[in-house]
Amino acid sequence: MEDVEFKFLVEWTKPAFYCGLDVHKYELAVAVYCKDDSESELLKTNVFSVDSTGLNQFWIFVSKFHPKGFAMEATGIYHHVIYRFLVKKRAHCEWGFNILVVNPADASGIPNRQKTDKIDAENLARYLAMGLLKSGKPVIEVIEDLKAIFRMALRIEKDRTALKNRIKKTLDRAGIRPKGMDLNLEWVRELLHYFLEGEANLGQVFNQIQEDLELLKSHRHKIFKNVSKFIPYFDFSLSPAQRSMIRQDLVELGFKTARKRLLAVEVDQLIFERPALRQHAFNLSTIPGISPFSAVWILAEIGNIHQFHSVKSFLSYCGCSPRIVSSAGKIYSAHLSRHSNSYLRTIFYNAAVVLCNLEKKESVLKEYARQVINRKRSVSMTLVYCIVAAKIARIVHALLRTSAPFNPRHGCDVDKRYLKDKGTEFSLTSKNLIRKARNSLKRVKDVQELGLLGDHVSILAEQLDLLLQRKKICE
Repeated sequence: MEDVEFKFLVEWTKPAFYCGLDVHKYELAVAVYCKDDSESELLKTNVFSVDSTGLNQFWIFVSKFHPKGFAMEATGIYHHVIYRFLVKKRAHCEWGFNILVVNPADASGIPNRQKTDKIDAENLARYLAMGLLKSGKPVIEVIEDLKAIFRMALRIEKDRTALKNRIKKTLDRAGIRPKGMDLNLEWVRELLHYFLEGEANLGQVFNQIQEDLELLKSHRHKIFKNVSKFIPYFDFSLSPAQRSMIRQDLVELGFKTARKRLLAVEVDQLIFERPALRQHAFNLSTIPGISPFSAVWILAEIGNIHQFHSVKSFLSYCGCSPRIVSSAGKIYSAHLSRHSNSYLRTIFYNAAVVLCNLEKKESVLKEYARQVINRKRSVSMTLVYCIVAAKIARIVHALLRTSAPFNPRHGCDVDKRYLKDKGTEFSLTSKNLIRKARNSLKRVKDVQELGLLGDHVSILAEQLDLLLQRKKICE
């Protein structure tokens, strides 16, 4: 009798498998878990590198189990690569599966248990199998790009503020302290550049500008309109070291100003290709206190508004709801929660400050802010701004859900067709802004000719020239 080897045929796809992923910068810990009707558990773990070879090996490892879902923690930006990889595989594989990006707080491990990458992945797989995890924000490439651009713009603006403070400090050491000198204004920067070219004092510089009609021709009117601010300091001059420091800071300030404006152009191009996103941005920009720049930034930080099941959860995410403290059966409202999106919290707070102090146009929101000021001013203006910020956040939530612009006369008729047509003209940039960015690079180009900078400045200037030509064609 012939001996025949007996083999088991394992059907991996019959029980429901779930996959947990612990994502790191260079490594990916994977755990595949299932529990059948006999209460028996099966667990397979492995670790792969986060590169093309490692991801392909990871897919070969998990695809034989046909997992019904993949769960990973939100890890800043490192989980984006894994998320995109799984989305591409899902479009071509023969079975369907869910991809969950969960809040790390929802997937915390069991206390007093050893913590390793494989155990973290195992916990995610077990929680997913038991239905204990809920998906967080999906990774949308356009939204993530917008978010990165705005956060870079914020870093550039902080650098610009530091440069302006350094310039003012150097002028202070020389005794030149004109009140209200705003380095954001182009005529102020051009006047300083001319002041730094020679060794004359400030009074002699103004006399030269007055005698030569070609000097600073495009800024003469504003310079002599504000000459009274500089008259007390006409006898002061700068030392060679002070001139050198201010000149370098001014060149760097011009370069960063051009970079910030170029980022606004990049945002404009992204929303121009997406009419729905553009319309939402326009709707938010109609709220008093919200600028077009802030409107697009809010959209980038929020993502899909329908992921928030209520306005309370939205306010909590934006940092516009107070923490609740209870003691002895009494409930108190404490300070705003810091466990929220700090960028949105700052945007709404600044919008409230603008609405309460700078907004001149009357609206129901302006009237609401006035009432809050009258009620709470004696307590704290910070409390006033927080209450108004929460109101603005509620309006943002409502406008995004209804896809409608803000009605400054709530309860009255408004021509919505006109507002929708205006939404197609929404833009963060203009020819004037691009031209100013181009002019800001002129001083930088002079430094480049000395061999102190690379060719990247010329490439940036060429991009701005092309954008100017496109604006002319569009108009």
